[in-house]
Amino acid sequence: MTAMRSPREATLPAAARIASVAAVSLLAAAVLVACEPAVAPASAATSSAAPPAPTVVVAPVLQRAVEQASTHVGRIESSQRVELRPRVAGHIDAVLFKEGDIVRAGQPLFRIDTRPFDTALERARAELRLADARVALTRGEAERARQLAAEQAIAAEELERRAAAYAESQARSAAAQAAVQAAMLDREFALVRAPISGRIGRALVTTGNYVSAGASQAPLATLVSVSPLHLHFDVAEPALLERLGTARDTSKWRARVLDARSGRELGIAPIDFADNEVAGGAGTLRLRARLDGANVQLMPGQFVRAQLVTGDASPALFVQDKAIGTDQGRRYVLVVNEKDAVEYRPVTVGALHDGLRVITSGLRAGERVVVSGLMRARPGVTVQPQATAMDAPPAAQAAASKPAQS
Repeated sequence: MTAMRSPREATLPAAARIASVAAVSLLAAAVLVACEPAVAPASAATSSAAPPAPTVVVAPVLQRAVEQASTHVGRIESSQRVELRPRVAGHIDAVLFKEGDIVRAGQPLFRIDTRPFDTALERARAELRLADARVALTRGEAERARQLAAEQAIAAEELERRAAAYAESQARSAAAQAAVQAAMLDREFALVRAPISGRIGRALVTTGNYVSAGASQAPLATLVSVSPLHLHFDVAEPALLERLGTARDTSKWRARVLDARSGRELGIAPIDFADNEVAGGAGTLRLRARLDGANVQLMPGQFVRAQLVTGDASPALFVQDKAIGTDQGRRYVLVVNEKDAVEYRPVTVGALHDGLRVITSGLRAGERVVVSGLMRARPGVTVQPQATAMDAPPAAQAAASKPAQS
């Protein structure tokens, strides 16, 4: 069957029909190209590659045997403390020391006006001379009475009277001698001397003030010894109390004295006393350590940290202090695992020992801890670790190498 053509198509020439078909085909191709997704060039894909992993310095957790130690709050006290009070009454004539200086035992510190005591001493000596003269008189009379009694030339009653008078004069002479000694003591006590060697505080009474004798008088000054010093602290651990035992042998025990703020070691002191009972209210035992030799870094009344070392060694884990971070009061470290990924690890810290911090929980020996580059390390991020040794900082090593003052 032959297709029917419209009259218009029949009248168009063949070339025009071919051109119209080509135009429609080009328009359809353009629409198809616009609908296809764009393909990025190879250069753009290369420029959006991931950045390289950050570099951090890691060190393995150190494990070594150390002596068991527990940390306590202690207070430094002087082995001797004296409140100076006058033994005699009078006006302060002079203050003979510089406040805050070291004074030696027997050094004059205060002088009370001595004129009344000089007068009392002269009067007592005069009374003694009078008593001695009376003794000489009665002794001669008693001797003559005995001679007369031997010849039966004197009554027995008179002999007894003269003997009694002689005994009375001897007693009065002894009393006068004691009065002289008392007056000499008062004269001596007018000069207040240091009973011990140590550091003197400020003068609480100045020149011109009247002071009275006795305990009711306020102290003139306070004097404390500077060597030895005592460190008192309380121990509450039941295991430590059991280790003390009934033998109460603390010969191997010692206390490491640390600064309360920086943790720097200030001295090592042997334990020389353990109290005879546990405090009922607190359930603690009072221990005392003795610091021989003057230590300018320690003063009586100062609070310090005391590490009690009992001589028993056990393994402990150590890291540098700078590797430990704080998150809302909680301590943590960043650990790099075997896949070089960073892990957040909460830890419990202990005392500072030879420049390194003891880790009591949260880590295992040999684990790699980030010690430098903490700002570049984030939990879950892969890093490029650079290994180093877990050594104490140079400043801490230098401090640990110095001999401790004790």
